[in-house]
Amino acid sequence: MNEQITVFVDDKPVRLYRGMQVKHALIACSDSLYKAAGRGEIVVVDQHGFRLGLEGALHEDSRIFTRPRTA
Repeated sequence: MNEQITVFVDDKPVRLYRGMQVKHALIACSDSLYKAAGRGEIVVVDQHGFRLGLEGALHEDSRIFTRPRTA
């Protein structure tokens, strides 16, 4: 079994170890994305538009997108 998976953050491929979470994908893509999500400036959604928490699970080929938080 492969210990790493590829996920996509805003269509950018990111390699992570199996079991890592949404927050790890954001950090691997850009530390500023993670910080903005932590401050509530952006939200993270999946490919179906459902909002994800920073501790959300990921799997091979997960696609997550960052969106500005709307009031």
